[in-house]
Amino acid sequence: MTKLSTFAILSQLLPTATATLLDLHAKELDNPFPDDPSVVLISPVQSHDVSLHASSTSRRLQQSSSVTKCPSSEQALWSLLLLTDSNPSETKWSLKQPSTNTLMLVGPPSDQQYEANTLYEGEVCIRKGFKYVFRIQDSGGDGLCCESGTGGFTMSVDGEVFVDRMERNDNWGGKSFLFHVGNLTESAAPKPTPRPTTSPTETRNETEAPTYAAIQTNSHTVAAVITDSPTASPEIVTESPTVGVLETYSPTPEPEKEVAVSFIMMGDIPYYTNHKYCLNQQLRELNPAQMEYPYAFIVHVGDIKSGQTKDCVSEYFSDVADIFSSPLNDYYYDTRDCFFLVGDNDWCDCDDPGSAFAYWMNNFGNGRKYTWINRGPNPNGFGTFSHSNMRTTLEYDDDGSSDSSQYYPSSASNFAFFLNKVLFVGINQVGGAEIGDESTRVRNNFNWVKNKMETYAQQDMRSLVVFAHAPMSGARWEYFGQPFQSFLRDNYPDILVLYAHGDGHKFNLERIDKYNANLYDLECDSGDIADPLLITITRSGSERDGLNVDRRGGRYPDGDCAPDNRDKTWSSNLF
Repeated sequence: MTKLSTFAILSQLLPTATATLLDLHAKELDNPFPDDPSVVLISPVQSHDVSLHASSTSRRLQQSSSVTKCPSSEQALWSLLLLTDSNPSETKWSLKQPSTNTLMLVGPPSDQQYEANTLYEGEVCIRKGFKYVFRIQDSGGDGLCCESGTGGFTMSVDGEVFVDRMERNDNWGGKSFLFHVGNLTESAAPKPTPRPTTSPTETRNETEAPTYAAIQTNSHTVAAVITDSPTASPEIVTESPTVGVLETYSPTPEPEKEVAVSFIMMGDIPYYTNHKYCLNQQLRELNPAQMEYPYAFIVHVGDIKSGQTKDCVSEYFSDVADIFSSPLNDYYYDTRDCFFLVGDNDWCDCDDPGSAFAYWMNNFGNGRKYTWINRGPNPNGFGTFSHSNMRTTLEYDDDGSSDSSQYYPSSASNFAFFLNKVLFVGINQVGGAEIGDESTRVRNNFNWVKNKMETYAQQDMRSLVVFAHAPMSGARWEYFGQPFQSFLRDNYPDILVLYAHGDGHKFNLERIDKYNANLYDLECDSGDIADPLLITITRSGSERDGLNVDRRGGRYPDGDCAPDNRDKTWSSNLF
């Protein structure tokens, strides 16, 4: 590998080159609430992070490193280019394998620090098929660029840039990136492996465990130290002929996190025909093998049609039911594990709300009426669970069997179930026009949630997720929002509570009660502009449950269901 001085790299003029396109396995892990690290927002690394018009310094840094191969085809070469700013003592980073809590590489070593405005380059061979987290911290909270100097970092795997944050003028105290290489296996704990230092013609036993890591820098300051080298201390190589040896770093084990429950959340789709094509594609991409955590069920939080159409004929509802139950779409999920909530567009904004709600119940609810008699669940089995152990606690508020009319009570769509000490509750909480005795329905929603919490508190309830179409504010505040928040403060102030809804069409995750730091409000993007969310309740011993929100693909680059985001195998003459 060519070793260049900082001055040479920053002054050398290289021709413009096309940057490597982003690997979609890289995601940024963010802690949006500094006082609660258990809440993690997982966002895709946007394409502009590796821009086709990358800055001159970024292009030069990428050009400065030659791609070195690892000794085994089962390994990949992870590399970091780090350009420090004027406050290098504020910068630390690590590479970790999360499932085994193994620190692979850290920088700088505990007894040294980086020099200012200096380029460092570190490499290590990592096993394919495993997840890794690269974390970088800036204790000053102002990032690496640009008021404190022109710094930044680029993370690559086998020469392909996964994350490029050179010359990014944004303030941050820490950033984390989740990535993997190749198909995930994680059947055994990966060990860090140094890149080969032998000549290309020299043979090497690929099963032999290497004993050192070569870390190259452009100064006498060491870039990093390998943390898992059982037979020898890591060898550090600098531009000078002097070779320094550092003792290995032994991290303090962190509490092991496990998954309590994961689920897929979507809403406000499909409004129009192109949205139906987009929904096809979204459902076909719900491959749990490609997700950080496999999901147990899917929930749609309402509005399966546009509010501009007031004549809510039955085909609007049956078309969407057909999409979810299509054998072309349900390859990765069972329709019985799909739950639906009614939205205002589907019900109260219709010219005939009673008929619209009956259409919705017949297609998605737990009561299907024919000639005014309840015939049982919807024909596709939505909301009934495919596994008997998950059905044990599933219940609905009212399936309409006691009502001999053609209509259903508004509470008929309310459901609840208890999985791995997490209580899930769905309520008919919509925006839009008021219908009937609004205050009674909203008050009943609160009582439904309250009763379920009191029941499962006796079974060591660790967290609560409430699904609704609309937020608890506005018209729903007096009879749900205010009593619900007071009830949590007085009785369950220490458990994680997530109120998850749609209706606003724009992703947002925030705290909504200044007196209860454990209550979070999540609004999902409308399905026409972004992929469904993967939400995970995490657990670490006796600590309060944590929350991971993975935006997966995030918002579509074109801001809508562009042709590249659709699968046009579904068709209808209705729209």
